[in-house]
Amino acid sequence: MKREFGSLTVIQLPVLQDNYAFLLREHRSGICAVVDTPDAVAITASLKELRWGLDLILNTHWHHDHTGGNLALKERYGARILGPENEGDRIPGRDQALVGGDRFQLGELGVNVMATPGHTQGHICFIIE
Repeated sequence: MKREFGSLTVIQLPVLQDNYAFLLREHRSGICAVVDTPDAVAITASLKELRWGLDLILNTHWHHDHTGGNLALKERYGARILGPENEGDRIPGRDQALVGGDRFQLGELGVNVMATPGHTQGHICFIIE
């Protein structure tokens, strides 16, 4: 499913049997991100079809069905991996640790990090302005 939100395209990509990855592209800068990486092969195929690169991997928590493609995608695209600080070294390849209240840029869009512990102790959500 593809949706447009101003200068942001969001594609909900079904992966595995019961999961999703979300591909994001900020139009003005061309910066691309993926929220969670359950299946590197499916994500790579979609990125190829869209002719997008991959700049950022945004992990919500450490479970393998959300981080399993991190290392393959990082190696292929050189993407930076951002994930929750409270998950320790459980996020494969994490470059930057995030906590609730942090903020970063996705191209020209601000992204706020919200701590949402529950599913895992360190779970976070990304809120794009």
